[in-house]
Amino acid sequence: MQKFLLVLAVLVIIGIVARIAIGFFSANLVATGLVTTDSNTAALSGCDNLQNCTASTATTKRNKIAPLDYSVAASEVIEKFSRLIASQPGTQIVGQEANYLHATFKTTLLGYTDDLELLLDESTGILNVRSASRIGKSDLGANRKRIEALRAMAQDASI
Repeated sequence: MQKFLLVLAVLVIIGIVARIAIGFFSANLVATGLVTTDSNTAALSGCDNLQNCTASTATTKRNKIAPLDYSVAASEVIEKFSRLIASQPGTQIVGQEANYLHATFKTTLLGYTDDLELLLDESTGILNVRSASRIGKSDLGANRKRIEALRAMAQDASI
Protein backbone atom coordinates (compact mmCIF):
# COMPACT_ATOMS: atom_id res chain seq x y z
CA MET A 1 0.00 0.00 0.00
CA GLN A 2 2.85 2.39 0.85
CA LYS A 3 4.53 1.66 -2.48
CA PHE A 4 1.29 2.42 -4.29
CA LEU A 5 0.91 5.76 -2.50
CA LEU A 6 4.54 6.62 -3.21
CA VAL A 7 4.12 5.84 -6.92
CA LEU A 8 0.89 7.84 -7.00
CA ALA A 9 2.58 10.84 -5.34
CA VAL A 10 5.46 10.70 -7.81
CA LEU A 11 3.04 10.59 -10.76
CA VAL A 12 1.12 13.58 -9.42
CA ILE A 13 4.36 15.54 -9.00
CA ILE A 14 5.50 14.62 -12.51
CA GLY A 15 2.14 15.78 -13.89
CA ILE A 16 2.38 19.11 -12.08
CA VAL A 17 5.95 19.67 -13.24
CA ALA A 18 4.99 18.77 -16.82
CA ARG A 19 2.09 21.26 -16.82
CA ILE A 20 4.34 24.01 -15.47
CA ALA A 21 7.09 23.20 -18.00
CA ILE A 22 4.67 23.18 -20.92
CA GLY A 23 3.27 26.53 -19.84
CA PHE A 24 6.74 27.99 -19.30
CA PHE A 25 8.16 26.86 -22.63
CA SER A 26 5.07 27.69 -24.66
CA ALA A 27 5.69 30.85 -26.61
CA ASN A 28 2.39 30.89 -28.46
CA LEU A 29 -0.20 32.10 -26.00
CA VAL A 30 -3.14 32.88 -28.26
CA ALA A 31 -5.33 35.95 -27.81
CA THR A 32 -9.07 35.55 -27.99
CA GLY A 33 -11.88 37.96 -28.48
CA LEU A 34 -13.01 40.42 -31.05
CA VAL A 35 -10.70 42.94 -32.59
CA THR A 36 -11.67 46.05 -34.52
CA THR A 37 -10.40 46.36 -38.07
CA ASP A 38 -9.40 49.53 -39.93
CA SER A 39 -12.92 49.77 -41.33
CA ASN A 40 -14.24 49.78 -37.73
CA THR A 41 -15.87 46.36 -38.04
CA ALA A 42 -15.53 43.40 -35.69
CA ALA A 43 -13.24 40.51 -36.61
CA LEU A 44 -11.79 37.48 -34.86
CA SER A 45 -8.25 37.65 -33.50
CA GLY A 46 -5.67 36.42 -35.98
CA CYS A 47 -3.80 33.16 -35.83
CA ASP A 48 -1.61 33.07 -38.91
CA ASN A 49 1.67 31.22 -38.52
CA LEU A 50 0.66 29.62 -35.21
CA GLN A 51 0.60 25.85 -35.02
CA ASN A 52 -2.07 25.77 -32.32
CA CYS A 53 -4.81 27.78 -34.05
CA THR A 54 -7.23 27.27 -36.93
CA ALA A 55 -9.54 29.97 -38.31
CA SER A 56 -11.70 30.75 -41.31
CA THR A 57 -10.13 34.22 -41.40
CA ALA A 58 -6.55 32.92 -41.54
CA THR A 59 -4.51 33.55 -44.66
CA THR A 60 -1.97 30.74 -44.30
CA LYS A 61 -2.81 27.28 -45.64
CA ARG A 62 -1.87 25.59 -42.35
CA ASN A 63 -4.30 27.73 -40.34
CA LYS A 64 -7.11 28.26 -42.87
CA ILE A 65 -10.42 26.42 -42.67
CA ALA A 66 -13.76 27.10 -44.37
CA PRO A 67 -16.34 29.17 -42.48
CA LEU A 68 -19.26 27.27 -40.98
CA ASP A 69 -22.41 26.91 -43.06
CA TYR A 70 -25.90 27.40 -41.69
CA SER A 71 -29.41 27.04 -43.04
CA VAL A 72 -31.43 28.75 -40.29
CA ALA A 73 -32.26 32.44 -40.10
CA ALA A 74 -29.27 34.62 -39.23
CA SER A 75 -31.02 35.76 -36.06
CA GLU A 76 -31.00 32.13 -34.81
CA VAL A 77 -27.50 31.02 -35.81
CA ILE A 78 -25.53 31.90 -32.68
CA GLU A 79 -28.22 30.60 -30.31
CA LYS A 80 -28.46 27.27 -32.15
CA PHE A 81 -24.69 26.81 -32.25
CA SER A 82 -24.53 27.79 -28.57
CA ARG A 83 -26.91 24.99 -27.62
CA LEU A 84 -25.03 22.51 -29.80
CA ILE A 85 -21.66 23.44 -28.30
CA ALA A 86 -22.97 23.51 -24.71
CA SER A 87 -24.23 19.95 -25.12
CA GLN A 88 -20.66 18.69 -25.59
CA PRO A 89 -18.69 17.42 -22.57
CA GLY A 90 -16.05 19.74 -21.13
CA THR A 91 -17.48 22.89 -22.73
CA GLN A 92 -18.52 26.20 -21.28
CA ILE A 93 -20.10 29.19 -23.01
CA VAL A 94 -18.00 32.16 -21.87
CA GLY A 95 -19.65 34.95 -23.85
CA GLN A 96 -22.52 35.28 -26.24
CA GLU A 97 -23.99 38.14 -28.21
CA ALA A 98 -26.36 38.25 -31.18
CA ASN A 99 -23.49 37.79 -33.65
CA TYR A 100 -20.66 36.38 -31.48
CA LEU A 101 -20.01 33.29 -29.37
CA HIS A 102 -17.00 32.40 -27.22
CA ALA A 103 -16.81 28.91 -25.74
CA THR A 104 -14.06 26.98 -23.98
CA PHE A 105 -13.22 23.31 -24.22
CA LYS A 106 -11.31 21.63 -21.40
CA THR A 107 -9.16 18.72 -22.55
CA THR A 108 -9.78 15.46 -20.76
CA LEU A 109 -6.25 14.24 -20.17
CA LEU A 110 -4.37 17.26 -18.84
CA GLY A 111 -7.16 19.77 -18.36
CA TYR A 112 -5.89 22.38 -20.83
CA THR A 113 -8.34 25.00 -22.06
CA ASP A 114 -8.95 25.66 -25.76
CA ASP A 115 -11.04 28.55 -27.07
CA LEU A 116 -13.64 28.43 -29.83
CA GLU A 117 -15.14 31.60 -31.30
CA LEU A 118 -17.87 32.20 -33.84
CA LEU A 119 -18.55 35.55 -35.48
CA LEU A 120 -21.52 36.06 -37.77
CA ASP A 121 -21.20 38.61 -40.55
CA GLU A 122 -24.84 39.11 -41.51
CA SER A 123 -23.97 41.35 -44.46
CA THR A 124 -22.14 38.50 -46.21
CA GLY A 125 -23.92 35.55 -44.58
CA ILE A 126 -20.60 34.14 -43.36
CA LEU A 127 -20.15 32.46 -39.98
CA ASN A 128 -16.46 32.78 -39.24
CA VAL A 129 -14.88 30.35 -36.80
CA ARG A 130 -11.65 30.27 -34.82
CA SER A 131 -10.37 27.56 -32.49
CA ALA A 132 -7.08 27.88 -30.61
CA SER A 133 -5.16 26.25 -27.81
CA ARG A 134 -4.20 28.65 -25.05
CA ILE A 135 -0.77 27.15 -24.54
CA GLY A 136 1.62 25.01 -26.49
CA LYS A 137 3.29 25.38 -29.82
CA SER A 138 1.24 22.66 -31.50
CA ASP A 139 -2.27 21.34 -31.04
CA LEU A 140 -1.64 18.15 -33.06
CA GLY A 141 -4.62 19.08 -35.26
CA ALA A 142 -7.11 19.19 -32.36
CA ASN A 143 -8.57 22.59 -33.27
CA ARG A 144 -9.16 21.65 -36.92
CA LYS A 145 -10.80 18.39 -35.79
CA ARG A 146 -12.98 20.32 -33.33
CA ILE A 147 -14.22 22.67 -36.07
CA GLU A 148 -14.88 19.83 -38.51
CA ALA A 149 -16.76 17.89 -35.80
CA LEU A 150 -18.83 21.00 -35.07
CA ARG A 151 -19.54 21.39 -38.79
CA ALA A 152 -20.77 17.78 -38.98
CA MET A 153 -22.91 18.11 -35.83
CA ALA A 154 -24.47 21.34 -37.15
CA GLN A 155 -25.30 19.65 -40.44
CA ASP A 156 -26.84 16.68 -38.60
CA ALA A 157 -28.86 19.10 -36.44
CA SER A 158 -30.00 21.03 -39.55
CA ILE A 159 -28.54 24.30 -38.34
